[in-house]
Formats: sequence, structure tokens, C-alpha cells
Amino acid sequence: MSSHPELDGYEPHGERPPRFRRRQRLIQFAALVGVALLVLPLVISQVRVADQSAQRWCSIWVNHQLAEPANSEARFELFGPSVLGWECYATAVIGGDRFVGSLGIIPGPPNLADGRVLMS
Repeated sequence: MSSHPELDGYEPHGERPPRFRRRQRLIQFAALVGVALLVLPLVISQVRVADQSAQRWCSIWVNHQLAEPANSEARFELFGPSVLGWECYATAVIGGDRFVGSLGIIPGPPNLADGRVLMS
């Protein structure tokens, strides 16, 4: 007699049928798509908020730094001047686009050269 009497007489089945494996793959795929559809709106929302914040801070920084009239543009760059994050550029200036500074991965108030933080 074995140590598990409830398993006496049980004979395990061999390989599962291919139909079961197909159904399991389909369920895994559906779960993966479901999770992606739950997370995607959050990611899109965060990117929009970060873009709006970066554009606003960049506009304030360009207006503070440059005496000449210029437009501002914030871009997220993987290999920009500060390697990774939001970069602020002054556009429509003589000589082409001019790099103003980095806003970081999460855009916030710019740090000026003298160590002060520029607030709106």
C-alpha cells in the first residue's frame, strides 16, 4: 500500500491531445492581448502628459534664455545631448535650431546655469 491511498489505481495518461495544446495557446494569447489592452491606455496617457509638460517648460525656458523671438520645441530623444530624455530646442532662430537644455526623462522645471530652478 502506498503513502497516498487516494492515488491507488491511478494510471497517468500519456501525451495530451493536440487540440488541448492549441486551446491552451489560444487562451494564453487572449490573456496577453487583454493585459496589453489594459496597459496601453495608461502608457498613452502618460506620454501625452509628459509631452504637454515638456512643451510648456521648454517654452518658458526659451522665452527666458533667448532675447530674439523664437519658437520652442521639446523632443524626446534616445541619443540626444543628455543621452536619454526630453530635450528643449529653440526653433526659427538665425542659424537653425539651437539646443537650449535638457528637461530630463520626466520633464520638469529647467535648471539654469547658475544653479537656480526656473519657475513659471
